[in-house]
Amino acid sequence: MLNISARSLLCVVLSLSLLSLVACSEVLEPVALPEMQTKRAQQEEFDINLQPLNFEAAKKLNKARYNRMVSRPGNAFSADLVAEATLLKPSFPPTSQSQPYKLGVGDEVALIQVLDTATTLSALTGGLDLGADGTTTNLALPNDTTEVIETKGRVGTDGSLLLIGVGRLEALGREISELRDEARNIFIRNGKAPDFQLEITGFNSQLAYLTTDGGATASTVIPVTDQGVTLRQIIANAGIAFNEQVLTVVRFQRSGKTYTFGLADLLADNAPKIYLKDQDHIFVKNLKYQPGKVFLLGGVTPRIIEIIPEERPTLATALFADEGPLDKPSAQRSAVYLLRGRNPTQAYHLDAQNPASVLVADAVELRPNDIVFVAEQPLNAFNRTIVSILPLRVLLRDIQDENFP
Repeated sequence: MLNISARSLLCVVLSLSLLSLVACSEVLEPVALPEMQTKRAQQEEFDINLQPLNFEAAKKLNKARYNRMVSRPGNAFSADLVAEATLLKPSFPPTSQSQPYKLGVGDEVALIQVLDTATTLSALTGGLDLGADGTTTNLALPNDTTEVIETKGRVGTDGSLLLIGVGRLEALGREISELRDEARNIFIRNGKAPDFQLEITGFNSQLAYLTTDGGATASTVIPVTDQGVTLRQIIANAGIAFNEQVLTVVRFQRSGKTYTFGLADLLADNAPKIYLKDQDHIFVKNLKYQPGKVFLLGGVTPRIIEIIPEERPTLATALFADEGPLDKPSAQRSAVYLLRGRNPTQAYHLDAQNPASVLVADAVELRPNDIVFVAEQPLNAFNRTIVSILPLRVLLRDIQDENFP
C-alpha cells in the first residue's frame, strides 16, 4: 500500500516539475491572500509604448529637459528636494520706466550761486554773518569779477528746506526741477540774476535692501538715487556672478508682493529692466544641485547610478559601468531597454549584440529617473528554476527509497 502511494506521489511531483519547466513563472509565483490580490489591482498602472532605439530616437531623447533637483533649505517639515523647473518659472514685477526722484525727509540739497563782485554778501544774505557754518562771506579777490557761494540745506521732518539766498521751500514729494523753477522765480523777483545751480547731494530718504548668502549672509542698504539704478546693476555691483554649480534664485519684494526668478533669467538679453524703488528688498540665495538618479534593473544586480548634468552621462556609461549589464554574463544583450516618462512610459529597445549599437547607446544622454532594464538570459532563469526545485528531487529520492524520518 505504501509503494502505491509513493508511486502516486512520485507521479504528482513529476507532473509538477514538468509544469515548472513549461511555465516557470507560475511555479515560482508566491501564494497571496485574496485581500492582497485586491490591493494589487489598486496599484498604479503604466502604459508602455515600445519602439527601437536608433540615432533618430536618440536625437529626440536628447531634447528632453534635464530636470535637476535642488536642496531647498528649511525646518524639519519643509526642507526637501524640489525640481529646478518649479523654481524657475520667472515672475517679474510689472515693467516701468525710471521715475523722477521725489525729495523726502533727510535728503540734502546744495545751492551754488555765481555772484558779481559788485553784489555784496550782506545784500544777498540780508545782513547775516555766515562765518564758519559751511557757507562763505566775501570770497572776491582783487582781480576777480565774480565769486561762487555754496549753501546746503536738508529736508526737515516738516518737509521744508531752507537755503540762504532763497529762503524756505516746501520740498517734500517734489522734484528738484520744481525747486529750481521756484528758486529762479525768487531771484528774478528780488532783482537778482538767476545764475545758480541746485542739485541733490545726499539721497537719504529712499532706500532699498539686498540680502545675500554668498558664504556668509550679508545685507546691504542701497540708496535710491535720481540716476534710476536697475536691479541688474545692483547684482553686478555686489559681485554676484552666474555659477553653473548652483542654482541662484532671486526673490524680489515690492509693495507686499514677492516675485521670484533665476539669476540667469535676470541676466538674459530679453530680461526686463527693473528699476529700484523705495523699500524694495532683494534676496539672493544659492541652492545646491543634487545628483540625479538612474535605475538599473533586470538580469543584473539592481542598483542606482548617480548622474550630474555637468558630465552628461550616456546610456553607454550605464551599460559599461563597473558590474554593469555588459559586465554580467547573465544579462541578455539583445534585450536592452531605456524607459523614460510615465503615462505613457516610452520604452526604447536596443540590441547590444551588434557592436555598432554601442554608438547609438553613446549618443543617448541619460536623464534623472530614467530606467535602464536589461532582460535576463533565458538559461539563467531556467537554472534558477532548477535550483529552486532541487529540494523536490531530494524528496523524490527519499520517497522512492522509502526513506522517511
